[in-house]
Amino acid sequence: MPSTFKCLHCKKTLPQNPRLKKIQKYCSAKKCQQIRRSLRKKERYNSDLMYRKKHLETQKAWRENRPAYLYQKEYRKNHPRYVERNRELQKTRNKDRKKEPVTMIVNGTSLFTQSSINESLAIFKLKNKKIVNGTSFIARMEILSKKEAILLQSGV
Repeated sequence: MPSTFKCLHCKKTLPQNPRLKKIQKYCSAKKCQQIRRSLRKKERYNSDLMYRKKHLETQKAWRENRPAYLYQKEYRKNHPRYVERNRELQKTRNKDRKKEPVTMIVNGTSLFTQSSINESLAIFKLKNKKIVNGTSFIARMEILSKKEAILLQSGV
């Protein structure tokens, strides 16, 4: 009477193939054989340096002959629902990106406790809408007529 074994993938108990010299671990079902082969390839890839090197060289040659942008272009052409969904998701990502970040004061040592004169302004160095340096200077801004601006530029 032939002995039995339990398939490691589908967990069925089946009679062992008498022609096999090794202990049978997987049944002959297509899915179980695929699993067996993929596990063997992973095991060999991790243990055999030459196998890994050959595998990586083959992948590199395959990628050189089939550029990713062509694959993506073909995929988008054949999957219009994917393209439409991605377009909608990108719109929401763009909306989220346009939100203004909250202005933060990183160093508040140069802020005045008293309000300045109406014509004077405190000027701070900003980086990404944040005050990064508390060193400030006071500037006085005035609206000049065109004639006054020309006279100031010429140094008169």
